[in-house]
Amino acid sequence: MNCILRKWRLSDATDLAAALNNEKILNNLRDGLPLPYTEEDARDYILAMLSADETSTFAYAITQNDRAIGSIGAFRQSNIHRQTAELGYYLAEEYWGRGIMTDAIRQLCGIVFDTTDILRIYAEPFAYNTGSRRALEKAGFCYEGTMKNNAIKNGKVLDMALYSMTRTTEAYPVRRLTREEIPQALELCWRVFLEFEAPEYSQEGIDHFRTSLEDQERIRKLTFYGAFDGDKLVGTLCMRATQHIGGFFVDASYHRRGIGRRLFEAMRRDYAHQVFTVNSSPYAVEVYRHLGFLPTDEEQTVDGLRFTPMRYSAKADEEDEK
Repeated sequence: MNCILRKWRLSDATDLAAALNNEKILNNLRDGLPLPYTEEDARDYILAMLSADETSTFAYAITQNDRAIGSIGAFRQSNIHRQTAELGYYLAEEYWGRGIMTDAIRQLCGIVFDTTDILRIYAEPFAYNTGSRRALEKAGFCYEGTMKNNAIKNGKVLDMALYSMTRTTEAYPVRRLTREEIPQALELCWRVFLEFEAPEYSQEGIDHFRTSLEDQERIRKLTFYGAFDGDKLVGTLCMRATQHIGGFFVDASYHRRGIGRRLFEAMRRDYAHQVFTVNSSPYAVEVYRHLGFLPTDEEQTVDGLRFTPMRYSAKADEEDEK
């Protein structure tokens, strides 16, 4: 965990004022915050959050070592949107780029969904704010579209991006994994490989696969997706460049529950061009066939690993449906 969320304290005013006395931060927030931002301004905000209706305002300090380094809150909307909340947040500049905001967003959404009747949390960062957008995406928010000419900030007409997360009612939800979760995914890959795939390979192949899981340069180039049962990671799919599946494993206890398809469909949503390739182990060929993959060559062996090159194309699916 990169940070801890807790209720605000008046003693946080000094740290809050220090964080918000930064034009870079204020330029990404809505108007109304003064510059310079004083400790008195910070105290007024903290008092407002502490006295707010706790069924409508879910505001927390983002802390490390019990020191406030940022702010995050979800604010219930009204009327027909009363089970929707808008998300807002900021972080002191010296803490940017460390995954802290992604962690804070996840924690807050967990609190809100676990303790309230809120069904949907949304955020509207400026479209140019790639850091904020990336934090939302890594936290599991879905991009819903760009709202053109949606705001005027510092005299400029700006687009805003709309993101949302909805309360999970489906079993085994899937999302992108954070860097901190990747070791769990690699451990899952190794465990499932040993049980189902290693028997098909020579010791050379087993050793080569193990080495690939320890190759940090290779791992950094992969995008990992994970399926969860509560907090437990039960399935993973990883992608490398040119839309090639580099690893696809589901915990043995969770086979035949549709988790593999959930992972595949979640991954597909991130790609406009719906063509994917994989070098399938002998064990997984039929699994990939059920997902719509077709062999493109005969079985091959490289570095002791037996595999069948396979390819998926959404166009092929469409032709089958005609």
